[in-house]
This record gives sequence, C-alpha cells and structure tokens, in this order.
Amino acid sequence: MKRFLAYAALFLATGTLTAQDCVFYFPSEVGTRVGYNYYSKPGKQEGSSELLVTGRKTENGNLKLSIRASVFDTHEDTTITFDYAVWCDGDNFFIDMKSFLGSMNLTELGEFKITSTDMELPAVMAPGQQLKNASFTLEMTGPIPVTMTSDFTNRKVDALEQIITPAGTFDCIKVSYNTFSKMAFIKTEGHTVEWYAPGIGIVRSENYDKKGKIASIHELIYVKK
Repeated sequence: MKRFLAYAALFLATGTLTAQDCVFYFPSEVGTRVGYNYYSKPGKQEGSSELLVTGRKTENGNLKLSIRASVFDTHEDTTITFDYAVWCDGDNFFIDMKSFLGSMNLTELGEFKITSTDMELPAVMAPGQQLKNASFTLEMTGPIPVTMTSDFTNRKVDALEQIITPAGTFDCIKVSYNTFSKMAFIKTEGHTVEWYAPGIGIVRSENYDKKGKIASIHELIYVKK
C-alpha cells in the first residue's frame, strides 16, 4: 500500500503541473556531484563516472544547467572529461545529446560538427505515454571524412517503479527506447531501459543488444551536495 501511494504521489506531482512549472530530472544546485558505476554485466564493474553541476542560468527564458562529466576506468584514473547541458522550457526537460558521446574523446577528433534532436522528457508523464524520438549526427572532417549517426526511437513511458541502488531508494519513471547507430559500414542495434527520478536524473539504466542480452548497466551510487 505504501509503495502504491508513493507511485501515486509521483504521478500526481508530474500530472498537475502548469506550463510554467519545470520538472528537472537532474539536481539543480550548483556544486552537486552525482556518481555512477558501469558494469558490463551484473557484478562486473568496468568503470565509473561523476557528473558535476558547474553552472545555472536563465537563457532565452529557459532554466539551463551546465554539466561537467568525468569518466574513470577501474583504477579510478580519469579517461575523459567533457561538458554538456540540460535545460527546461517549462513544459519539457531536455538533455544535450553530447552526453551520449561520453565514450568518445571529442578533443581527438579534430574538426567535427554535431547536429541533434535532443532527448526530451515532458513535465507530465504517465505509463503508456509515447515520447518524441531523439537523434544525433557527428560529422568528422579530415583526410577521410566519417559520419556517425545514432537514432533513439520508439521512446515510451513503461511504468512507475521503485529502484534501490547504493545511493538509496527512489520512486522512478521507467522509460525505454530502441537504439540504432551507424558509422561507415558498422551498424549496431539495441534496446535501452532507463529509470528517472525527479531532482536526481537517471537512477539506473540497462542496455541490451539486438538479441536481448544485457550489454551494460549504469547505476547511481551517490549524490553529494
């Protein structure tokens, strides 16, 4: 019964908002650090990351946060650091698609151009709701130009669920979508499931290959303010 009431409260909190309200699926206080562990399969850690809120401002009427992401290997050595943004226009929360390029060191790519349809999470979400697709295209110039594209399709809200991680227990909105990436003759397909908590962001994500086998797990381990 308590779990049902918690889910109902989460639904009502997002379902009674006005157009001027903003549900941030990320900590909005500057200086907040959010940490994650990455696993190639349950129990096998492959690395970790930390997201730091470095700035907060209003731009064109939208509240925008600047995020610095640091990715670490299993020895806790920093391997990649990059910046991206998240913002809210009152009705929707957006995630800069640069955040999905975290596995790539963009500074080593030389000249490149990114075009995208950013990831969108409406302020009002309920199970069964279809969400807008997202995508990005990375065009790299040089002696051998290369273009990489990724599409995130069939995005939908699956359920309201409670998720337990080392960081605590969270009432979450479960979102899933299909992924398709292409670079030259290399193509990959998969499926992703993510659990978002208001004011926190992703609590857990699971990535599956096209055969339905778990490929990686991304789990929240701390939130420090």
